[in-house]
Amino acid sequence: MRSPRWLGSLALAGALAAHASAAETPALFGKKLGGLPSAKLEDILARPEPGKAVRLSGTIERVCQNKGCWLELKQGTKAVHVTFAGYSFFVPKDSAGMPVTLEGRVVVKEPKASDVEHKQAEGAGPAAGSAVSIEATGVLIGN
Repeated sequence: MRSPRWLGSLALAGALAAHASAAETPALFGKKLGGLPSAKLEDILARPEPGKAVRLSGTIERVCQNKGCWLELKQGTKAVHVTFAGYSFFVPKDSAGMPVTLEGRVVVKEPKASDVEHKQAEGAGPAAGSAVSIEATGVLIGN
């Protein structure tokens, strides 16, 4: 017995709705956020304090297309390259454009040209070449 055409359409609509709601549900990667006060990326980039614990919110501009082992957070017109503490977690490779809140520490270190080239091959933008980055301990996507 064949199912009516509308039944197939209904199933497809239900699957799409489930996918959309799953994308809107916040997902935590790494450690639970500790509740640090929110910081402005512009201020961190202007006066970076190595090792300072920070909380940033913004939009994921780019994600490593190889493993999801880094992201670029954009806040206003500024962006920062974000790695994950101890290479201990990854984020979904399709999370670009999603809202994000993360906590971690400020890293100030001039990157090697070979590292920048490697990250750019994985989809990184200009932020990968900056001396200021963030090493996140926890990332909340879709908040």
